[in-house]
Amino acid sequence: MPGTETMRGLTRRGLVRAFGGAAMLGVASGRAHAAVALDIGDDNAASDSARPTIIVGGAPGTVPGQLGPLLARTLASSLSGGMPLSTNPDIGRDGVTAANAFDIGSFGDGSTSLLVPGAAVIAAMCADQRVHFDYTRWVPILMASAPVVTLARPFLHASLRARVSDFFRDRSVRLAVSQPTGAELTSLLGLSILGLRPTPVPNIPTYREAFAALSAGTVDAVQITPGAEGTTLDQILAEAPEGVTPIFQTGLIDGAYPTFEQAYQQTHHHLPDGALFTAWKAIAAAAAIDAALVVPMLTSPQNVARWRHAAELAIATPNLTDWAKNRGLALSAGSSTTRFLSDLTPDLTALLALRRWVNANTPRWRAHQETRPT
Repeated sequence: MPGTETMRGLTRRGLVRAFGGAAMLGVASGRAHAAVALDIGDDNAASDSARPTIIVGGAPGTVPGQLGPLLARTLASSLSGGMPLSTNPDIGRDGVTAANAFDIGSFGDGSTSLLVPGAAVIAAMCADQRVHFDYTRWVPILMASAPVVTLARPFLHASLRARVSDFFRDRSVRLAVSQPTGAELTSLLGLSILGLRPTPVPNIPTYREAFAALSAGTVDAVQITPGAEGTTLDQILAEAPEGVTPIFQTGLIDGAYPTFEQAYQQTHHHLPDGALFTAWKAIAAAAAIDAALVVPMLTSPQNVARWRHAAELAIATPNLTDWAKNRGLALSAGSSTTRFLSDLTPDLTALLALRRWVNANTPRWRAHQETRPT
């Protein structure tokens, strides 16, 4: 029957696009006028109801949620005739919902951008069922990058080699996470590659909650990233329970702490390699992105150039430089963001290895069991 065939053709992605497209009508209503303003450079062409839009993937307490309104004002002089850009916030936990809406509601005319944390990209790499977007079709405009540090209790630091070969063979390491495949996947997979047996302890999204869990003895290790709370890495470390120190770091590197490669070499006497390590590097790169501003790949070169030029001017303004400095973040814009896709796109072998590892361990994590050895 034709009706039956039609219903069969409504895949999950089709339904998401259908309903999401309806939700994005308000964003799309002024797209044509905003696109004209971008294309011809006529700042006066963008009316209050037809301004470029930033879809913000995060609640007000997150880095995207804080950065979105700042960008709406600082990008205004270059993109919308001085009027703040329109912001369309989404309060999803990791930016996935906003990225789905962006995939549905943007058509490459330069009028819509997305501000999202790297956690959304991690969800996509892990084949999260919520994901209906393709981040490899994004063009980066601006990024806010942060250091990512894995901390642990003192007994984990006695001797990394001894820990792996003897003491920890029959003992798991409890790791505080917001969710196992969230930004803390950097630590979860990293500790596993080091040879430990981490057990994720979920629903611990902030560093203060993680430190409280350390003090209470319910976790052994945590991952911290400055930004949302308005504190730098040094300020966060000053609040850590006594004796808790870094195991490894990634993202914006501080020479005072070992990198993951250094920690691995101390343990195994050679540098890490293999498909899972390649995947880990992409995961770590994504975790270090507190917020990325992107436009669709189909955006014209002229409009990409306008967005990037506007972003380069924006990150030089006192409002943004002070905001980033107070949070220990590094802002980059324009051509300096072009490594975005290459850093976050592992080869197919590594991507499949990551997804097999996640699929094999997800039932164990739900049962509060330790991660299987890599």
